[in-house]
Amino acid sequence: MSELLHGEPPPPGPASHDLAPGRAVATLANAFAFLAALGIVFMTLATTYDVFVRYFLNAPTIWATEISTYVLISTIFFGAAYTHLVEGNVRVRVLLDRLTPEGARDLALVTAWIGLVYVGIAGWQAGLMVLSDYEHGSRIFSLLLTPTWLPKLPIAIGLCLLAAAIVVEIDSLSRNRSQRQRLVPYVLFAVIAVTLVIFGRTPPTIPGTGFDLGSIAVLLAVWAGAFIANGLRVGIGVVAICVVSIALFLGGQALGAGFLTTLLFVGIVFYLAIGVRIAFALAIVGMLAVYFLTPVPFPITLPDRAWTGVNSFSLTAVPLYVLMGAFLVRSGLSNELFSVMSRVLARLPGGLAHAATAGCAIFAAVSGSSVATAATIGTVACPEMIRRGYSEKLTYGTVAAGGTLGILIPPSVPMIIYATSVGVPVAKLFIAGILPGILMMLLFMVVILGWVLLYPAAAPAVPKSAQVSLTRNSAIDSGLVMALITLIIASLYAGIATASETGALGAVFAFLICWLRGRLNHKLVSRSLIETVVVTSFIFLIVVGANIITFGFDYLKISQKIMSAATETQVDRWLVFLIVIAIYVVLGAFLDSISMLVLTLPVVFPVMQALGFDAIWFGVVLVIMAEIGLIHPPMGMNLFVLQGIGKTVPMREIAIGALPFLGAMFLTVLLLCIFPDIALFLTRHID
Repeated sequence: MSELLHGEPPPPGPASHDLAPGRAVATLANAFAFLAALGIVFMTLATTYDVFVRYFLNAPTIWATEISTYVLISTIFFGAAYTHLVEGNVRVRVLLDRLTPEGARDLALVTAWIGLVYVGIAGWQAGLMVLSDYEHGSRIFSLLLTPTWLPKLPIAIGLCLLAAAIVVEIDSLSRNRSQRQRLVPYVLFAVIAVTLVIFGRTPPTIPGTGFDLGSIAVLLAVWAGAFIANGLRVGIGVVAICVVSIALFLGGQALGAGFLTTLLFVGIVFYLAIGVRIAFALAIVGMLAVYFLTPVPFPITLPDRAWTGVNSFSLTAVPLYVLMGAFLVRSGLSNELFSVMSRVLARLPGGLAHAATAGCAIFAAVSGSSVATAATIGTVACPEMIRRGYSEKLTYGTVAAGGTLGILIPPSVPMIIYATSVGVPVAKLFIAGILPGILMMLLFMVVILGWVLLYPAAAPAVPKSAQVSLTRNSAIDSGLVMALITLIIASLYAGIATASETGALGAVFAFLICWLRGRLNHKLVSRSLIETVVVTSFIFLIVVGANIITFGFDYLKISQKIMSAATETQVDRWLVFLIVIAIYVVLGAFLDSISMLVLTLPVVFPVMQALGFDAIWFGVVLVIMAEIGLIHPPMGMNLFVLQGIGKTVPMREIAIGALPFLGAMFLTVLLLCIFPDIALFLTRHID
């Protein structure tokens, strides 16, 4: 994900693909990504305008909130194809990275074909959903009485274009094949599209079953394409995985709910392990549950879950905060935080390491992303610390841990996802993260102090004459960033604006500050907007996938059964809490924080709520546990980001350097358990 936040992924333009169909799809992906970027601009300006007229003219709009929600949906799905083509849809690469190049390519092809089954069926069903709403004249019960087909149309367009992007991915992975073989997926895509149109709004079903010929046609087209385009090994792999999955879900019904529950979780682990992209892995298992376990009427279940999963104004806060952070990062305005902190903390043993931690904490308050925090501060701090003789373990371990503050200190994208998923106020959860974030920062500094006192050579004292210089520009830049942080937190604490509104105001003020400081140009603005599109689409495609699989969880009543087991057997609630903590430690080794939250919350949260744990407090603890996954192998994203900065520094050195800070994070959780008011004290004053 670091490439999405700070790299320069090449646009999937016509030059990236040598076949005409691939160039056409890439051109369309670029065009719709541009529309998605315009959508982000609209959300920012519309929300800011709404705040302005409400407070200064006492004339709130009746359209800004609703239209911004629909524009968010358009942004997510219009940007989906572009996001896929620039490798924005992440996957677990544990197995892929251990295979030979040829084996990794074949497995990537297998997973691409399997992903195409879900996206193809979902795109087709989305089209049927739009058509059905249009024919019935359905409207959304709101002030605008918007026809439902209008905001749902981008879902159908985006999913169909995403399916075409997966075909382009298959083509790109098949460069060792003849041109005729590479054209097969495009031909099949066109043929199946025409076939589905011919079937019409009510496709025929197999007599005596509920299985429709449309879904079967997509599945058979994928099987044929895998064999013809990529050979026997890939074809057998695709068919075997599909057949075994279907057989297990069909046969599992006779084995009871316990087997089916296990099957859902094993299915998720399996698809993630073989490298299916996380959003698709969740959705595929959910689709299997919908088709073979639940008596849900065909044909619009999948896109309907997509619609309900992202149809919320509070979720607009995600792209708005990402945009704010993108402006500050790409303009370089936030780079001076380390310089200022290094002068302030110069007298402490290991002063530069303390400065990096404090710089991460401050930057976290405007970024909302741990990866962005680690990358931004690490780019400035790590080379400086190494040049001053600091050990590699201390240098990279400090910044890796400091970066985790990015999703604890508000604003925080995972907190927005958590709050929206469980129904707690985003602003209150943001405020609850402030004191735990400061506590964790102080504990990190204690770790640094102890490290330097035990091993003085790890952080040589820096003579006053050689300290990092503090210039007038660095002081002004840092002061402006601090002012922006104060504005955001004060607005939330005083209840002046919601989380989404502060995100819009923050993005506007970040743009103005960077522009006035001469740090922005047309190219940087464009890249910031496209970066925001990619991150937004990546996050919410995972949310959509999780919302689909939640259908299976709800049907099997998994949460209710776990709650009953925990309450009826009178298991101590702290024992259950420890089990949950252990689960998140394990999941953190393989999944990013967003994926962990959206996958587990439907099951974990109802149980913890039934056991009497406060929802706000648990949200803070859960975010810390998600952070832990960022700095322990094999999937710790902050470790990979810093290895990219250090280049020659072994991953082992960075991981070992981060280990002492893991202890500080667990200690933070322990202190929160003993003194819950650390998280809840400030929240009592914002109602």
